[in-house]
Amino acid sequence: MIVIALIGIVAVVAVPMLRAQDPVRLDAAATEVGNALRFAMREAQRTGGYLLGDFSTPGQLRVHASNASGAQLGAVNDPLTKSALDIGTSQPQWPNSIAMTGRFFSGGVAYTQLLVGPAGQLQAFEGGVNRGALQAGSGIELTAGTLSALVAISETTGRVAVP
Repeated sequence: MIVIALIGIVAVVAVPMLRAQDPVRLDAAATEVGNALRFAMREAQRTGGYLLGDFSTPGQLRVHASNASGAQLGAVNDPLTKSALDIGTSQPQWPNSIAMTGRFFSGGVAYTQLLVGPAGQLQAFEGGVNRGALQAGSGIELTAGTLSALVAISETTGRVAVP
């Protein structure tokens, strides 16, 4: 009986502490996603090529080398890890409580892929089809419980804003 009471006390103390970490985890996740998008923008300009940010798999960001038609020509490597730039909410550094959704607007419709051109052109794509120039409100939404954050992309400047 004493053991059960102790377990109850620990649970009452631990659950709020875990919830208190959600804003910190959400901020860290938003920073990581923002850094990946900034890298993609700089890399497209540096190489004079196109990069495709792909959110077509829920909770997953993959960055691919591409061309003007949005073809996936191969993974782009993360400059720190030297492995494919692939961020997913199922990876160990991400708590399972965080969800990630890419929404790139064109014509008032949200699409799951973003094509970044060498001169900073930003196009919404879906399934290899160009849906048009990026519109306001585009970005990556991260949620943790009742909290949410939008890593926004300016449709005119390409600036990535992390909350």
